[in-house]
Amino acid sequence: MQAVWQQLVSAGQLLVALDLDGTMIPFAPTPHDAKVEGEAAELLGELEKLSNVTVGIITGRPRNLVDDLPPRFPSVLFAAEHGVWRCANGTWEAALPELPQLDEIQHSLLQLAAKHPGALVERKSCSVCLHWRRVDPARQEAIAAAAEVIVDEWLETHPLIERLPVAEALEVRHRAAHKGTALGWLRTRAPHDAMVLAIGDDITDEDVFVSLRDTDVGILVAATPRRTQAGLRLPSPAAVHRFLHSLIEARKQAALAAPYVAPEELVRARSPRPPLEPRLIVTSNRLPAGPDKVRPDTQPPDAPAPRQREVGGLVSALVPALADTSGIWLGWSGLEREPGLRLRVEDGDSYIRAQFDYPPTWRQKFYLGFCNQSLWPLLHAFTSRVRYLDDEWTCYCDANRAYAELVVEAGGRSAMVWVQDFHLMLVGRELRRAGHRGRIGFYLHVPFPPLDVFDTMPWASEMIAALLEYDRIGLQCQRWAENFIATARGLLGAEGERRARDQVRVIGVGIDPERFADAASTLPENGDLGTFESMLAGRQLILGVDRLDYSKGIPERLEAFARLLERFPEWRGKVSFVQVSVPTRSEVPEYAELRSRVESLVGRINGAFGEADWTPVRYLYRSYDQATLARLYRLAAVGLVTPLRDGMNLVAKEYVAAQDPADPGVLVLSKFCGAAEHMTLAQLTNPYHVDGVASDLDAALRMPREERIDRNGALRAIVWEETASAWARTFLDSLRT
Repeated sequence: MQAVWQQLVSAGQLLVALDLDGTMIPFAPTPHDAKVEGEAAELLGELEKLSNVTVGIITGRPRNLVDDLPPRFPSVLFAAEHGVWRCANGTWEAALPELPQLDEIQHSLLQLAAKHPGALVERKSCSVCLHWRRVDPARQEAIAAAAEVIVDEWLETHPLIERLPVAEALEVRHRAAHKGTALGWLRTRAPHDAMVLAIGDDITDEDVFVSLRDTDVGILVAATPRRTQAGLRLPSPAAVHRFLHSLIEARKQAALAAPYVAPEELVRARSPRPPLEPRLIVTSNRLPAGPDKVRPDTQPPDAPAPRQREVGGLVSALVPALADTSGIWLGWSGLEREPGLRLRVEDGDSYIRAQFDYPPTWRQKFYLGFCNQSLWPLLHAFTSRVRYLDDEWTCYCDANRAYAELVVEAGGRSAMVWVQDFHLMLVGRELRRAGHRGRIGFYLHVPFPPLDVFDTMPWASEMIAALLEYDRIGLQCQRWAENFIATARGLLGAEGERRARDQVRVIGVGIDPERFADAASTLPENGDLGTFESMLAGRQLILGVDRLDYSKGIPERLEAFARLLERFPEWRGKVSFVQVSVPTRSEVPEYAELRSRVESLVGRINGAFGEADWTPVRYLYRSYDQATLARLYRLAAVGLVTPLRDGMNLVAKEYVAAQDPADPGVLVLSKFCGAAEHMTLAQLTNPYHVDGVASDLDAALRMPREERIDRNGALRAIVWEETASAWARTFLDSLRT
């Protein structure tokens, strides 16, 4: 500590980068109430007078709320709106153009805020922020949950924008509008050899801390410890003032070689790495939403209880295993930063979340490129959609190597590691090369194609050999396992086949059926379903729920519904088809084309068959929470789940779990998804055969109640046996042996 202090005091050139709210001045109810005056103003005035010191303010405030500061502090540099606006020598310049597409999300958030007194929507040049600090605490969880649904859905079609969780608020902003880029600009305005002292208090300041060099100093302002990329911590804005006063006096006296002792309030910050070596590390491309709240010892005593975000069944299934093993879940944060790949850790009640940012270009080349335009269509056997680029393969290899290195950094070389899905097929090999000694498992959530399809990839043999470096490989159904073993034999010979047979296990993914059963019998508070029930007006509902993806067979499904109305005209006016398509991967051109095709088909069908009082197809390009979906499933007389190819398809299991056992609907299920292997009493269908699907829909709509009850009972037994928890437990037991 003393050594760091002496470096700050004696540095020939010093660049001081300061946040405002929560750092130099206490938080106020609104940004307009927070004023730079009194001691904070005096300190800035003294700092800018120091020789060999460059002072910069990096704030998230809108530019109009800091316009008064440059005239008052003419030598200070200012970066407003996380660096979108920059001011030197009294002149403001924009680093990024304004984003008019933010008008849409601003309008949606304003509508939400109007329902919650005290909520405030703040618009900036390249971001929009919804604040709920002044909302009734009893309603804060509701507004936060609703905001996340609105924002996440909107972000799927706006790839330049990212979501930023901040204290009692939610912000969306341009991906390049972060404080790390603002620090880069400050460095260009200071002498090239200047040491940086950065002080900040919230998650946006981590972008500054992660950009610091080894010789720089970062100080987190927080009353209680939390994991941070900053090396030091001060407890409050008042402590920051005392620290800066001491630094000013020490630098004034440095020429006299006077000994100055580091301020007592300055302490070591909590390391961004976990304190204990875990026994289990789960790693996936993207870090999932956390199912549990932050540990109380990392929050101020008077902080409101953090909201528990809704999570999927697979995440909740892994929580017990992670909790029992001091476990870590490691994955990408969703952000791109320079230099990237710096691990940061968040503590939770049940497990530790470790995340990192991609370096620039990885999102495009690794995630959107090789993963989504090479592996995804290949593994689903859509060879006409596959492309192979050497630089994207190289990036895929680099990314898998980086994941392996971060696993070792987070948990050492002896932990058991469970790697999830096709983004990380090479991680097992890279862990072995890094000297990892623990057991390593891999689970493929998507299909595995036949040999002649997989062999179209130029690096097929290398990929299979790398996969066989895992101790255990999990697949969704027997068909995918047989394809994998045949591919290992075809590419690596008898030894490859032997190893594949020894290492592959068929362990199907499940859901948490009780959650859907309970939710289906309770009307969601948001009232979304009122419109559905009035729209149906006693008609039978055929329901499809999917991500908007070409593997899901949505156009083929629409054609089959149209064929139903043609071949069986007695159903006209008596059934309604609702297709919920969850936005996804909008950056990939094929998905924009698919959306256009689907919307065109919906218009054609409605134009051909619709009446004044009946719209045959309702197409909903949006997402719903689990409770609303569960109730929708129960309303549906037919669950139409017809992917062209799918690893498992959990919608089929969710639909069954949500049915009323005394009067269930009928599941019409594609025979080309993993779920069909066990759910044989569904109405199995061939999604490529339009007339066949139309006939199966007709049969489902006419099915007698007694038969529906018998079929549903058998399907429920399977869904309740093959749960998400059973999947996790079975795989981990297999990996240990």
